[in-house]
This record gives sequence, structure tokens and C-alpha cells, in this order.
Amino acid sequence: MVRNKNLYGLVATFAICLALVCSLYSPSGATAINSTANCTIAVSGSGTIEAEPNQAKVCLGVETQSENVTDALNENSLKMTAIIAAMEDLGYSMDEVRTSYFSISPVRNTTDYTKIVAYKAYNEVTVEINDLDEIGEVISKAADAGANNVQRIEFGLTEAEEKKQKNEAIKKACADAESKADAIASSLDLVILRVASVRESSVSAYSYREGGGFNAEVPIAKVGAIAPPISPKAVEVSATIEVVYECS
Repeated sequence: MVRNKNLYGLVATFAICLALVCSLYSPSGATAINSTANCTIAVSGSGTIEAEPNQAKVCLGVETQSENVTDALNENSLKMTAIIAAMEDLGYSMDEVRTSYFSISPVRNTTDYTKIVAYKAYNEVTVEINDLDEIGEVISKAADAGANNVQRIEFGLTEAEEKKQKNEAIKKACADAESKADAIASSLDLVILRVASVRESSVSAYSYREGGGFNAEVPIAKVGAIAPPISPKAVEVSATIEVVYECS
């Protein structure tokens, strides 16, 4: 019996020693503390480009009025048909000449608003022009055909050119963000290691519009109009990004 007790004691002692030895060689990574943690610099960058437009949209309108609603509509329809035909003669397809607004509304007595004295019909088409030198001719031919309003002229970019200019604006925004981060790091005696994250905030192209809205109509000349000189305006393309830099 004594011998068995001694044997049990020896086994227990061996097990305790083995556990102690194993604990000495257990990995310690789970409790390690990184004493060299890096800081970050967060900045925003912006870039703007003044791009030359390569496309224009001209809104041409016809307004007619008559005491009879049918007469007002018929006169308007004849004139608009003539305008569309004039655009086709200049080489514009139906995809480039599209209806953008149409209305028929009563004209009321100025002293007694309950009385209708006439009816007014308005029809408008937007002509998409890729050769900006043709803007004046488009307007004069439309006037000859019966147009009596130019609601607005919008200078813009084709889809391909807009994408190209937006990418250039993004590049300028990236350079602006990097410049700001370098200035901050230099002032605080930090060293930029890498870009931790970047986010695009906004990218847009702002077309220039001359005129606009039905309260800002631009009357145009009668038949035999001389093509007016039109000076294209630049399109503003801008981009904004947010960048986080890791520093030490």
C-alpha cells in the first residue's frame, strides 16, 4: 500500500513538472503590445478645370395666341413643323432635335380673372449641336421658320469628353490632397508612410447656360434674321476627394 502511494506521488510530481516546462515554451504573441503604433493625417483635396465646350444645346420655342384654342394650336404646329424641317435641312437628325416642352394655356382678362379672352400655345424643341460654329445659323434658320423664343443656350461636353475632364479634375484633387498632407507632416515632424484610405466625395461638370426658365425668355428676330454671334463659355469640371495618410 505504501509503495502504491509513493508511485502515485511520483506520477503527480512528474505531471506538475511537465506542465511547468510546457508553460515556459508557450507562444506569447497574443499578449504582445505594439509600442510603435502609427498616427494618421486626414485631408480633403479639390481640383477644378475650365474645359472648352465641344457641345451646345439650343432651346427654340414657338408661342402663338388666338381667341380660339384650335387656331392657336394649328398655327403653332405649322410653325414648329417648319422649324424641324429647317433643322433637318441643316443636317440635324431627329435624335438631335427633340421636344423639350409643350403647353396650351388660357389667357385671362387682366381686370376680371374669371374671363378667358384667348388661348396661348407654346412648343419648344432642343437642338443638340456638336459644331459650335453652327449655333448662330441654327438660331437664324429657326427664326426664319417661325421661332420667336430662345429659352436658353447651354454649353457642355460630350459624354466621352466629360469623362476625360473629370479624370483630370480627380488628378488635380489628388495632388492637392498630397500637398496638404505634406505640409501638415512637415510642420509636425511626421513622415508619411502610405495612403491608408481614399474616398471620392464628388465629381461634377457644370454646363454654362445663357438664359433659362420660362421667365427669362430671349425673343429673337423675325424672318430674314442674320445669324447672331455666339461666344462659347467654358465648362467647369470639379472633383473633391478625402484621403487618410498613415504616418510615423
